Amino acid sequence: MAASTIMRWKSLPNGELDGKQMADVGLRFAYYDSNPHSTLPVLLLIHGSPGSSEVVRDLAAMLKDEFRVVAPDLPGFGASSRDIPDYSFHAHARYLVKLLDRLHIRKLHAAGFSMGGGVVLSLVGLAPERVCSVEMISALGVQEHELTGSYWANHALHGAQLLILLGAKYAMPHFGLLDGDLSVEYARNCYDSDQRPLRQILAKYRGPMLILHGEYDFNVPPAAAKEHHRLVPRSQLVVLNSNHFMIFQQPEILAGPLKEFLRRLKNSCGS
Repeated sequence: MAASTIMRWKSLPNGELDGKQMADVGLRFAYYDSNPHSTLPVLLLIHGSPGSSEVVRDLAAMLKDEFRVVAPDLPGFGASSRDIPDYSFHAHARYLVKLLDRLHIRKLHAAGFSMGGGVVLSLVGLAPERVCSVEMISALGVQEHELTGSYWANHALHGAQLLILLGAKYAMPHFGLLDGDLSVEYARNCYDSDQRPLRQILAKYRGPMLILHGEYDFNVPPAAAKEHHRLVPRSQLVVLNSNHFMIFQQPEILAGPLKEFLRRLKNSCGS
């Protein structure tokens, strides 16, 4: 399914924010909505970084008969506004609240892939009353299992990456090569985000959670998924014979566990 056929373009006035204050400017928010007029339970499907809703489109297609799937391009990525003041998990969660308000969605299941796990957990911290369940797919969470395990060491590495990409983008001709995955927006997402609050959000979360993780995930180690499972009392951990990128390389192995888990919750989450 081509991106041009699944994206619904909306302009969200007063949509951009810096994590604290709303800016009086518009925000272009591209998203896929499988059935805008459906009364089916809503599944919000969040991509990772770098990336866009393109990476989740095959999985979305497998789920759309039973769920209203909403898969946005997070601001800074894909076809949404690229130049925004804050690219952090928390800012993305606030962008999503504005989108959900605009779509009149009050309750939803929230699934996050990779970096999208941080966005989903931030959404839980920001608006817990709206999230009926959480689905973590190859998802990051606790700081201790990310790169060096130290926020400050990771922050320095992300800062160096950002400086290199900024220099490459503005100090030399790049002929659009830095407008793809390895972009300044991706580097800003890493640099602006702080995983330290995610442990506390996980520890406080009392809702149902499904954790789907690849046994051979070298981007987010399986130890992170096991720690998330330990922290969340009502979590279910499924370790699959795959890697970090199973959401677009093997979406069929995710569709079954997701459907089974969400079916059990189908009558407990109105839209």
